[in-house]
Amino acid sequence: MNEIFSVERKIRFSHCDPAGIVYYPNFFDMINSAVEDWFGDVIGLPFQTMHLERRLGFPIVDTRCQFVRPCHLGDMLGIDLAIARLGRSSIAFDIRGRVGGEEKFVADHKVAMVSLDAFKAMPIPDDLRAKMQPYVRSV
Repeated sequence: MNEIFSVERKIRFSHCDPAGIVYYPNFFDMINSAVEDWFGDVIGLPFQTMHLERRLGFPIVDTRCQFVRPCHLGDMLGIDLAIARLGRSSIAFDIRGRVGGEEKFVADHKVAMVSLDAFKAMPIPDDLRAKMQPYVRSV
């Protein structure tokens, strides 16, 4: 059975447009924050350690999102993260947003590991890969 990482975000006034629904760029910020939480909580590599001490980064190389239903001010948005594909230096995440049982968005979010000193792609180390493996979806 594959693991799924889940976090919740309360939809705040600052996330919304004048109609009281989430302004779509804010979903990308929430997606990125879920990835950041996953690295810290699951992989044991908080972004401050990753970037400042280990000099590693996972910049976004491709991201897309299908917006299914709007989120409203006050909603509790559940964000579920799994790995669709774990490459040599890249991770393709499958990230889904829901309120209760209602799907709100589906995102394909791909990042690649780079050295922050050389800014070149590098392979994901085996110790990190082992912690990521349970989150890879089997086909």
